[in-house]
Order: sequence, then structure tokens, then C-alpha cells
Amino acid sequence: MSEKILFTDLDGTLLNSAKKVSPGMQLLLSKMVLAGNRLVLTSGRALPSVLKVAKNAGLLFPDTVIIAANGNEVYDCDTKTFLMRKSVPIEIAEDIISMAQEESLYLHSYSDTCVVAPKDGVEVKHYCSRTGMEYQVSDDLLKTIGHAPCKLLAIDMKNHGRLEAFRSRIQEKYGDKISAIFSNPIYLEIFDKTAGKGNAVRFVCEHFQIPLSNSVAAGDAENDISMLQAAGTAVAMANATTEVKACADFITQQDNDHDGLSEAILQLFEM
Repeated sequence: MSEKILFTDLDGTLLNSAKKVSPGMQLLLSKMVLAGNRLVLTSGRALPSVLKVAKNAGLLFPDTVIIAANGNEVYDCDTKTFLMRKSVPIEIAEDIISMAQEESLYLHSYSDTCVVAPKDGVEVKHYCSRTGMEYQVSDDLLKTIGHAPCKLLAIDMKNHGRLEAFRSRIQEKYGDKISAIFSNPIYLEIFDKTAGKGNAVRFVCEHFQIPLSNSVAAGDAENDISMLQAAGTAVAMANATTEVKACADFITQQDNDHDGLSEAILQLFEM
């Protein structure tokens, strides 16, 4: 049997609405890995949050790597080192933060351990309650972080149009250097153009010397499209957006609250 590799998004794909991996899904993934396949959790979340999910769900298998921050980071869980790490250039990050401040739009970033937020408001509380991360408040995000940020995240919980307008401003000014895409309707992810889940999928396959044709990627949102396009087989969840489903070779019948991902695993992986 040739080795295959599964890249799966977390929120809206592997995780249910309670932000958990079901016992049945954990058992199936363990069986898949024990049969000689690989699992790579691939998320827009920051690394500490993805590691917490993996640990709590019992998905830290030997020789595991994780793709975090929308493909900006590829992390080796055994050696506890980054195999790849990209960031938003400081001068661009400073300008985008200023643009958000001009529009009174909430935007946060990340230190190596927590969310760094401009205020202690509903946005950061909502985000951290969903991701399990800690946060600190700072009036100088980049000084607190201490290095170029892996990504920026703009949040508007009531007006998606404001985020769309902000994305247009970023694309007009930095479209050749920065990606700005949605991971859900209230989160606008801002990161280096050369990153993204798709490029991270290619990097990991090359690292493990697994042909892209032996890779499967599963997701539900706009920030998953690049990895679905990169992988040999693209899986869209039943709850995925129309744009994601248009990229799919396989669409699950069940959603993320009913272990829809298991349908693809059982059909596409030998166990």
C-alpha cells in the first residue's frame, strides 16, 4: 500500500460545533494512521491552539507535523521546531494595523504563546472562547509581539461588509505581497502572499516525499480553497461554502456535526 496523507481543516471540518473531535472520528483517524497513512491538521488557527486540539483529541502521533496560521507555519511536533515559518513584513503590518485603527476595525495578532489584542472587547473574548487561547491587551501590537507577525486577523461580528471593504483596501495596496481571505464570515485572515494552506500542502508533501497525487485535503471555507486545489483529491464538507464545493472531487453527505469527514476517509484511504 502506498502512503497517503490527509490534510484536514479544523473548524467546520474535523471539529464539530462544540469545537471537539468526536470519539468515533478520533478512532477512525488513529486507524488510518496505524495503517501507514499520515494526518496533518491544517488550520487558520495559531499554533498553540492547534497543538491544544491535537493533544486533547489524542492526535499527536509519532512524526506528526502541523500546519498553522493559514499555512504560514509548518511545525514538527517531535523536534518542536518549525520546518517553515513565514510572516507579514513589519512595515506592511504596521500600515495595515494603522488602516484598521483609522476605520475603528478590530484587528489582532499573535505572540508565540497568545493572542495580542488592541482592546479587551467582545471580539477577542469570542475568538479565544472558540480557540482555547489566552490573550493579552496592548496598545502596540508589534512591540508586544517582538517580531514580524505570522498573520493579522480582523474581526467584525455584525457587519461583513466592513470586512469586505477592508479586504479591498488591502488588496489594492498590497495585493502582490499579502493575501486577505475569509476563514468564516466574521474573520478576515491577513498573511504573506507566498504562504497559504496550498503552498504548505506542497511543502509537507515534498518534506515527506509523498506525491501530491497521494494527498487528500478537506475543508469548508474560503481559506481552504488553495489546499483543495493543491491536493490530489479535494474534499468539501456538506456545510462548505458554494465556492469550496466547486473545487471538490468529493462532497460529504453529512456535515461536521455528524462526522462527515469520515465518509471521505473510508472511501479514499486503505485501512
